[in-house]
Parts: sequence; structure tokens; C-alpha cells
Amino acid sequence: MVIDIFTKSGKINDYIHHVDLEAFERRKFLSCYIAEFDNCSIILDCGSSLDIDNLLNYINRAKIPLSSIKYLITTHYHFDHNGGAWKLCNFLEKYNPNFKIITNYQTKVFLNNPQEHLARAKRTFGNFIGDMNYIEDNAFKLIEPINKIKDFKQAKTSIEDFSLGQNKISLGALKTPGHTLDHQCPFFIRNGKIEFLFLGEAAGTLYNSSNLKTMPTSMPIHFNYDKYMNSFENIMNLKPKVLGFAHFGVLNNYKDIKNLLNEHKTLMEQFRKHIIKYYRECPKTEYIYDKIMPQLIKRTDLTIKIHPLIKKIILAVIYGMLMDLGYRKD
Repeated sequence: MVIDIFTKSGKINDYIHHVDLEAFERRKFLSCYIAEFDNCSIILDCGSSLDIDNLLNYINRAKIPLSSIKYLITTHYHFDHNGGAWKLCNFLEKYNPNFKIITNYQTKVFLNNPQEHLARAKRTFGNFIGDMNYIEDNAFKLIEPINKIKDFKQAKTSIEDFSLGQNKISLGALKTPGHTLDHQCPFFIRNGKIEFLFLGEAAGTLYNSSNLKTMPTSMPIHFNYDKYMNSFENIMNLKPKVLGFAHFGVLNNYKDIKNLLNEHKTLMEQFRKHIIKYYRECPKTEYIYDKIMPQLIKRTDLTIKIHPLIKKIILAVIYGMLMDLGYRKD
């Protein structure tokens, strides 16, 4: 069944922009989002330091005033999602001295201690990792994301409320560890309902423009399967109107969203079982990769010729699951 998955840069509703950051010098690899309200704007993830110019170019084309950008809110610390936060902050502070990075304490620590992460990331992504520089304490607005959506009461746990015409839209963040220890999912609520949920990598990757086939996000070294699946169960109960992936694109049909989330749950359960099965047959990474690779590559419409990194990404998610199972230490 062919599904309409929004993959272009542009507005997806009356205030949210989807931006293809063209990371790794390729389209359809990495999304970020901008929420544009009456008096300010918010960026949701910014990409690596190599992606900031592409983000700023979109902001210029969309005629979003730089002085209106109040916050960057993060999903997690990985270089491709927020490694460029320092660079964006340094640039935007010239236009809005009150610009802040909204994140939890764990993400702040990881962003400012990136050496191990960058060294490992370089094995998979080479020179596409960019730089991660220190960010001063006063650049952050630290939050504690909620554990479950039922805990969300706008008067008490809304990070901030924003105006859009006659509407009030509230920003929140759901704690979703698993892909990383610090992972959180920003969301917007209007009229008591979740209008937009940004998944980051809390529900797989969607490297497919027409079919609801996800990929695992079990990247080393902090992936934890049990926490991931617990977070994922919370996400399945949210019923958002619009679902935004980091990798890649947007779904805005509830039936499609429900089908995709069910599909991803099955994928993760089967993926783990297959890793265990093939490890017991032969514990060599190469053997397991050769068995898993054909199963995963057919789930994407990205071709290895145009997106050669996809092979290394598949190897990385296999290795991350091996680590979580205790089959690898490093």
C-alpha cells in the first residue's frame, strides 16, 4: 500500500515547518522542524555543525525573522541531531540575546563532553560528523521531561505556552530513553490534544517515501532495548495528529501513524530475535551482518549507490543490539 509521506521542505500545518537538512550531502536523510508562532519561533533539533548553513538558508527562504527565534529544543545529543547547537547558538545570539537551548541535564552533559561520541561516530560517518564545541551554562534552559502524557497538565508541566491567532499552543517534552539515555520527544498541544509529536529516534527511522517500513535505531553505545520498548509503548498511547521523524519526514494521517507504530513494534521484536538466532549460529559480526543486511536494506528506498552510508548505519544498529544483548563490550 502506497502512503503519502511528507518529505519536502515546507509548512506541514499552520505553524510547523519541515526542513530537509540535506545532511551527509544527501536529501531525505535528516529532518528538523521549526514552529512559528505570533511572537517567536522554536527550532526542534538543528543537525550537525555542517548542517547549520542549510537550516539558516531555509529560515531565510521562509522569511522567519532571526530575531524571533527563541529556542532550540533537542531530542538527544547525537552529532547529527544537535551537534551544531553551539554553532547555531553563537549565530542566533547576535539577533536574539535571550536565545536558549531547551534540554534536560543529561543532554547538556553529553553535548559538552562529546569526545567519545565523536570518535565512535567517525567510524561510521567519517568526515560528516562536524565539530561539537563547548556551550556555556547560561545558554541552556534545563527541563525535566514528563514520564507519561497523563502527567501533562498545561498549568503545571507545560514548558511554555505560545499564541497563534486566537489559539494557545503548549510545548511539552516526553522522556523517551532507549535510543540514548537522554532522549526526549518534544510535542505541541492545542485544545487538549497532541497536534505534533517529534519522535527524534524513539520510534525507528523511516527511510522510505511511500511505504510504512521502519528501520531499527539501536546505535551504540547507549542503546537499551528494554527502555526503548517501554518508551515506545508510551508513544503508542499518545495518538498525535501529526508525527515527525528525524530520519525522515512526516505522517499526518492517524491511520497511517497507528499502522506505522504497530509495524515498528513488530520489527524491533523480530530484529532482536534474529540477532540472537544468528549469533547462536555463528558469533562473528560479519556473519550476523550478512544475514541481517538483506532483510533491512529492502525496507528502504534509499539506494546504496546514492546513499552509501546506509550500509554502515545498518552495521551500527546491528552492533548496538549485540552490545545490548551482552554479546559485545565495545
